[in-house]
Amino acid sequence: MLLVGTPQVTLHPGVVLLRHSASVTVTGIAAPTLEVHLRGGSTSLGKALPWTELTRVGDTWRGRLPLPELRGIYPIELRVARGGEVIRSDNWFLRVFARGTLARPSFTTPEDVARYWVSTVGARIQALKLWPRPAFDLRDTRLHQLMVVAYSLPSKPNVKDRLGIFVTAVRDGYHGRWRLLEATAVP
Repeated sequence: MLLVGTPQVTLHPGVVLLRHSASVTVTGIAAPTLEVHLRGGSTSLGKALPWTELTRVGDTWRGRLPLPELRGIYPIELRVARGGEVIRSDNWFLRVFARGTLARPSFTTPEDVARYWVSTVGARIQALKLWPRPAFDLRDTRLHQLMVVAYSLPSKPNVKDRLGIFVTAVRDGYHGRWRLLEATAVP
């Protein structure tokens, strides 16, 4: 592999809806082959997404990224051959978000994200706990946190009336702030 300067990875679009694809363009790598991978991306069966071969057009590599089954932020990896050195950057991510995710407020901790969600439904938190990820979820836990929240509505404060929700917080990069990715009835 020959690096021609610093590799540049460009996505179009940079944020996609679930089950929509993005194209990738890579420059700065001169090699006979180049593959791309979404770390933490999985299929509907919980298997890791495969490496995808890119097509060379002059000095540029192009292709379509595979479709992850879950919403989230996925680090992009490159390699020039099977089993070869993996090239990464803390700036290369595919974001698979619902519309409006980036417009939501961001927070310092994932727990603050759960508190925010509860406030949006006019409720009060009764309990909050980090929840282990299901085996099929391969997303990076430094970028995704799953929590279970017990909450009560003002009109129903009794313990028997408490409700529960799973809240997933997503981080915008390894050092970024947290925001609501989704709230679901099951993990």
